[in-house]
Amino acid sequence: YVTFVGRTGAHNAIERIGGFAEGAGDAFQQLDSMGDDFDTSRARENVRNALLNHADKLTTLVGIWSYNAPAIVDVVKETGTRDKMTIVTFDAEPIAIEEMGNGMIDAMVVQNPYQMGYQCVRLLKALVEGNQSTLDDMLPNFGHGDDGDLYDTGLKVIVPNADSPLSVDLFGEHTEFLQLDEFKEWLNRYGLTGS
Repeated sequence: YVTFVGRTGAHNAIERIGGFAEGAGDAFQQLDSMGDDFDTSRARENVRNALLNHADKLTTLVGIWSYNAPAIVDVVKETGTRDKMTIVTFDAEPIAIEEMGNGMIDAMVVQNPYQMGYQCVRLLKALVEGNQSTLDDMLPNFGHGDDGDLYDTGLKVIVPNADSPLSVDLFGEHTEFLQLDEFKEWLNRYGLTGS
């Protein structure tokens, strides 16, 4: 697989790329990680180069930042290589959601912007009001180790619709597995167009 990202040295890029590698396991080999410095033309060129440079081994394209999904899809359409590639992306831009519906993306890992906003305000309100009960509820280990100041708002793994319900129990308690239509319903519930 090859990963595509704005900056390979950015902290969130390093974590996402590392998480993908750990999740994929030893059955997958990272062939390259290509940065584009936020240039969407370069993002597309990186996909073209990866397809050329690793034509004999490449089977999976991984878009790490939101705009990498459209770049990957555009080039895969242009080169006619969809049947040879698995496409996994992070974030769910409206274009990526549409392209998953068109059969061009196999999986998306998305954050929960609604909970990010809601829980942030909940935490700030508790800090301003000195509400120790809410602080203890949200951050029970605050001041007690490396993860004491983290509040997990969860992730969603989105896959295309299937004819029958899918049951996946591969993820931890903070990760939800949804088919595309279920994800769209969730977005509509909160008035969101993407995640």
